[in-house]
Amino acid sequence: MKKVLNVRTILAVVLVAYLAINLITTQFDLVNKRQQLEILQQQKARVQLEVNDVQYILNYESEEEYIERIARQRLGYANPDEKVFKDIQGE
Repeated sequence: MKKVLNVRTILAVVLVAYLAINLITTQFDLVNKRQQLEILQQQKARVQLEVNDVQYILNYESEEEYIERIARQRLGYANPDEKVFKDIQGE
């Protein structure tokens, strides 16, 4: 009878250990998937902003207006007869 009790005890301990390990790995997987979801949601938000920008360009700006806007904003260009002032106080 004592051997049967020991076998049952060993089986119960093994089962509990298996379930605990399974639960822990599942929790790690869940945390990992949540992090991946957050990254994907951030990427989706960035892509949506790009889509909105392109949609605005298609609907409201001509190609020349778009090129001029990008040249001014990103490259710092100006027309030859234009004076551009930069606020250096914030730097």
